[in-house]
Amino acid sequence: MRSFLALPLPDELADDLERFAARLKIGRPQSFENLHITLAFLDDRPHEVLQDLHEVLEATPLLAVTAEFSGLDPLGGKVPSVLGLMVSGVDELQKQILSCLRQAGITLPHRRFRAHVTVARLPRKPMPEDMRALGHVLETHGAVRFPDAQLNTLSLYRSELRPEGARYEVLADYPLTS
Repeated sequence: MRSFLALPLPDELADDLERFAARLKIGRPQSFENLHITLAFLDDRPHEVLQDLHEVLEATPLLAVTAEFSGLDPLGGKVPSVLGLMVSGVDELQKQILSCLRQAGITLPHRRFRAHVTVARLPRKPMPEDMRALGHVLETHGAVRFPDAQLNTLSLYRSELRPEGARYEVLADYPLTS
């Protein structure tokens, strides 16, 4: 099952981000239900492995975080695939999540972690006008800032790829303590 661990956003913040992304008029804006901060993409895993992870996460006390949302950045390499709203304040929790994954027998490829909320998916093969639009968005909104938010839930999501975009389903929630 294709899955990932992420921090869902408070409804008010997700509402604000959905409206903001739609106003940018770039790429495919993310909808309310797809706005989150991915801490670990698990790729395809058997149900039994996810059950082991579930047990580890239920037994591990994890602390809530205060996240700061500031600045837009194109992510995904030389040809960016997403426009992200950058997030700070979650790196330590992400390291704890990686430890939980190892305890559950899950090894992930080493990748640099850049905490963000994907606000728009960019074209796979951008045209010059797409790149100009991206440049304009970065000039006019690149320094955007949203209010800090206390995040007190970690969720295990199932991801189903569809032609119109990914569909996410929460499989389990794990409360983060203060």
